[in-house]
Amino acid sequence: MARSSYRYPLYRMRHKAHFGSVENRENLMGVNVPTFVDEMTLHYVKVNLTIMQRYGATGSTLEHSTIIAIRHNPKVKETMLVKLEDGNTYRITNVSANDDDYISYDLLTLERYTKGE
Repeated sequence: MARSSYRYPLYRMRHKAHFGSVENRENLMGVNVPTFVDEMTLHYVKVNLTIMQRYGATGSTLEHSTIIAIRHNPKVKETMLVKLEDGNTYRITNVSANDDDYISYDLLTLERYTKGE
């Protein structure tokens, strides 16, 4: 059985990410407003890129992206949005899923979400 090439100690998985989507909800004045709808909350660790990875990403679409690792979860899809503890909302641009064994992690590449995309 192949083993995951990356592992994260559980004490580093102390941050919470809210996964969901944006739906139009009516506010108190009767106007439809895009609102983040939380579907699930998962713990994550922010992945730090090496100097070579940062250099390789310069000038690419990955230059301003964030990568997080979560325990493997088949419910996480690229169509979802993620709200991190920094208060920003991100869209998932890539899910690198890994379900090799019972302690597997998925790497999620996130890009800042702006309304109207």
